[in-house]
Amino acid sequence: MFNKMMDKCCGEDGNPDMSKMTEFMEQHDRASIFDTVGWALFFIWVGVAWLFNFGLGIGLLGVAILTLGMQIARKISAVKVEMFWVFVGLGFGFAAFWEIGEIEVPLAPIVLIVAGAALLFWRVIRPKL
Repeated sequence: MFNKMMDKCCGEDGNPDMSKMTEFMEQHDRASIFDTVGWALFFIWVGVAWLFNFGLGIGLLGVAILTLGMQIARKISAVKVEMFWVFVGLGFGFAAFWEIGEIEVPLAPIVLIVAGAALLFWRVIRPKL
């Protein structure tokens, strides 16, 4: 993180720029707050869904909405969007609709096949294109 901070906090001449440093620290603080709020809302939602027995599909859908909603809030607030959590949110949403739709085919093998194919494409096939 230090090297990243130095890259973002130095002027064109390589010397520290106090305004850039202040902006970097404020953005880091906002990101930390978003992380804390996201986890708090996650625990609250899981507790509520469990307490009122909403079912797995609705529980997963709520987690998907929270996960994606936090990334949208980060984007609106000019805080770096974490693509990992976008994919996790989409995965929870997909699993929720799979559960709500009562699809008979098990989801886990399909997820493994898609993940393996994506990894193969991303690291082996795509570089050759």
